[in-house]
Amino acid sequence: MAVTPGEAGGSTAAAAAVQRRLAAEVLRKLRLAAESEDKDDRDIVAAEVFADVTGELNSAARDSTGALYRRWYEALAPYFCKSWEASEALLALLRQLWGQPFAAPILALLLHQWLLVHPEAGGADQRLKHLNVLFSGARQLFLGDVETGRAAFQPLFVFIAEQVVLGPDQRRLDALPAPGREHVMALAAAFLPYYCSREDFLVHLGEFPSPHHTLDSGGHLAGEGADFAVDRITDALSKEIRAEQALLRYLRMLMALRGRPHLALLRTATRVRLQGELYMLSQPGGPRYAPRRVNARALEALDALFPAGRRTRRLISFAFRFMHPQEWPWFWWDFCTRAARAAAAWLLAAWAALAAACARLWRPLARLQLRWRPGWQPRLWWQH
Repeated sequence: MAVTPGEAGGSTAAAAAVQRRLAAEVLRKLRLAAESEDKDDRDIVAAEVFADVTGELNSAARDSTGALYRRWYEALAPYFCKSWEASEALLALLRQLWGQPFAAPILALLLHQWLLVHPEAGGADQRLKHLNVLFSGARQLFLGDVETGRAAFQPLFVFIAEQVVLGPDQRRLDALPAPGREHVMALAAAFLPYYCSREDFLVHLGEFPSPHHTLDSGGHLAGEGADFAVDRITDALSKEIRAEQALLRYLRMLMALRGRPHLALLRTATRVRLQGELYMLSQPGGPRYAPRRVNARALEALDALFPAGRRTRRLISFAFRFMHPQEWPWFWWDFCTRAARAAAAWLLAAWAALAAACARLWRPLARLQLRWRPGWQPRLWWQH
């Protein structure tokens, strides 16, 4: 997709015209894919549409939309949210392409605002099915970010998490069918550690709602959904997150719970599941076969969140490494590295203490220094 400089006016009318033209182009290509009888042709056209809507805006398009968006789907989703005719036409075309691997991600990118904002969107009898397809496509997109270390679909996550699940108006969340409400909350919780900063992660975890309560049944209480969120994060760690950098980020976010009241809100079963998953990630072998940096970070997370039994875990870890000779060089490397760091830290602390002591001794000596009087000369011994 491309926008020519002549179409970039910087006004709302120009932005609406660009969105309308791009939406028409998306519908045209998907209509070609739906009408094609060859599966390979359908796959090629659908892949082309996906590449178009996930591409970055050029400078002319950024000027026309007020530099609010970075990617095409961010500019198109508000248009489809406002235009029911275009949204229903897009949904009808995607339903003809249900078996195509790009259908669910395209639906999640372009129709997430329409389906989640309007309670009547998608039809009363098919609404839950369309929501499930949306959540499936969004999960595929988020996992793609996790595996590649990017944040291309963070705006989609921000809308789902901050405008639906954690939004100030809980009626939008409560308007979803009960299974859909639980699915969207599980989706937001599973990727909180990846897309949020440390401070936002702690705030969102403390404000996370419960899937079992609505405004009609008494309202949401702060912190009541923390157990649900941590349970879904543990599920993601055990089943979906495989990239080393993503695992390190998840473990770093979980370590932020140390000393926080969130841990006290967890059920015993959730605490046991989290502890078991961290323990498996701390082991050098199966069933996870996590990288060494992940092993070390998981062991640190265990010590931070569950300090009871720390020495026993260290002893067991040492015993397992001792029974695997291939781990001995790494064990000695870790030992020497930690010893060198500890020695360097001790030397720096000793040098700082010595410098402080010398400074304290120098102050009184400086005050006792002899002051030379004008015209006074010291007499030498042979002058007596």
